[in-house]
Amino acid sequence: MDSLFKILKTFLSLKPVYKTGPNTLEELLKQFDQPPKEKSEDDIIRDFLIRDNMAALEVNMLKMDPPIKFNGTQIWYEGDVKCFDFVPCVVRPEVPYCSYGKN
Repeated sequence: MDSLFKILKTFLSLKPVYKTGPNTLEELLKQFDQPPKEKSEDDIIRDFLIRDNMAALEVNMLKMDPPIKFNGTQIWYEGDVKCFDFVPCVVRPEVPYCSYGKN
């Protein structure tokens, strides 16, 4: 009987509840008044690696997409006359993503 009582006592014992965040509006407002947490060197490295991995994943996902097809225009002058023609263009989706801000 003692062993059964000990088993039931371990299963039914209440474990302490720990607060993990603001539970009331007052605690939430108090949290906003605190200064922002300074990033450690490990946090900066982790954020950089995550950003680098997400950029590589984005390029890989764009490589799976079909090419983007559109009509461009070519403009030239013959004397005082402005001439133009439509030119078919095909661009891979990852090219604008990888070239953004590099020209």
